[in-house]
This record gives sequence, structure tokens and C-alpha cells, in this order.
Amino acid sequence: MEVEILEEKEKKIRFLLKDAKTQFANALRRTMIGKVPTMAVKEVDFINNTSGLFDEIIAHRIGMVPWKFPEEEYRLPENCECDSEEGCPNCRVEMVLKKEGEAYVKAKHIKPTDKKVTPVNPDILVIKLLEDQELELEAKAVLGTGKQHAKFQAAVASYKYYPEIKVNGEKVENSEEVAKVATEKVKNADGPIKVDESILYSLRNTIDIEEGDEIEYLEHRDKFLFEVETVSGIEPRKIVRKAIDIIEEELEEFENSL
Repeated sequence: MEVEILEEKEKKIRFLLKDAKTQFANALRRTMIGKVPTMAVKEVDFINNTSGLFDEIIAHRIGMVPWKFPEEEYRLPENCECDSEEGCPNCRVEMVLKKEGEAYVKAKHIKPTDKKVTPVNPDILVIKLLEDQELELEAKAVLGTGKQHAKFQAAVASYKYYPEIKVNGEKVENSEEVAKVATEKVKNADGPIKVDESILYSLRNTIDIEEGDEIEYLEHRDKFLFEVETVSGIEPRKIVRKAIDIIEEELEEFENSL
């Protein structure tokens, strides 16, 4: 297998996975979504809540806030040596929130005991307090995976077969761009078809083509175009690497079991 990075930004990565099977591509996608550990609030204890929202609603909103954390310092609760339901500093982070009077209560107002733990987006709104209203609570955050709950999902990941466009038998260099605007008539054709007015209208701004030319849409079944966008604060490249490590560990465990 071979990987070619096509685009990499702070929150998103696009890459080409070559010489791979569909089974592996789908396993990689599912692992990035559901098995890479992230941090979120698991429990909320309310000390005082005179706001306009029920405790359960506020707890749910706080639970959906993603947190950045030092990955080498925390473990999944099930893998922690403390083996306790209460957890320990190696698998749990204590947080507090106290706010009163008219104010917009945001993620940045939730204060973890570990200052290296911070919200991915400090401006996520939890609740708006009115005059004379108060909110005070304590919370516990732990690591988890998207397989356990959506709040632990590390990334949004998808893939598709890499497209190849040929015009008059010659492959065009910008096949990916052409595939985005190609009509269903082109995509569903079984082999080359003649370019008519409707096809010309959709493609004329992306490739040099004329009516009467032959166009063919192909998909490589061993080449996959991936798009991965982080929703957890973990770098996209790191999510891909972690997913591969997890797959390797699971395969090794399966082999040992056999």
C-alpha cells in the first residue's frame, strides 16, 4: 500500500490510498470514527441551578463539548491501573463551573483541574443566564471512543473510489475535478460515450472538450480518495496514524487468540 497526501490543513486532510482493498479502506474509516480515544465529560453534579434549563439539558450540552488533552498522560478507564469506577488522575479530569448573573456561559468558563486540558472551541455556548440566575456544578471528564458515544467521536471520515476520466482514450490530469461536475449520464455509462450538449455544458469549464468527442468515466477499485476532518482537537494526520496503530494491535490480538 502507498499513501499520497493531496491536501493538509489544521483540521482536515485529504489523501490517496493506493494498492489497497475495500475491506481495509472501510476498516480504516470506521476506526478513525469510532475507535480513536478522545476526551469528553461523563458525569455532572449540580450544586445549584436556577437557570431556565433542566439539569439534564445542561449536562447533555456540557457532555458534547470536545476537549484537547495531553494524549500521553491519560488512559482509557478500562485500561487504567486504578481499576476503579471513581477513576484516578491518570484516567479522569475534574472540572468546575460557577457563574451567576446575566451572562453567556461558554465552554471556556468550565475550569479543569489540569490546565493542559482545554476546550477545542472555547466559545461553545452552554447556556445564557439571566439576572439573578446562578449555575454551579462539578464535572468529570474521561477518555472514550465514538463506538461508545457520539461525543467521543474523533473525526468525520469518508472515502470514495478514485475517479479517472478519459477523453478520446487519453486520461485527463484533473480527473478528480471533472468527476465532481460530471453528469450521471457520464458516470453511469458502460464504456465511452459521445459528448452531447448536456455533457458539454457541465464539463466545458473544467476540460477542453467538444461535442462528438468520446468521454469515459472509470473508478479504480484499488485506489481510494480519503477526506478526514477532526472534530476532537486531535490533528487529522495523528488520527490516521492512531487508527492504523489500533488496527495493527487488533490484528495482533486476533492472531495471538488463534
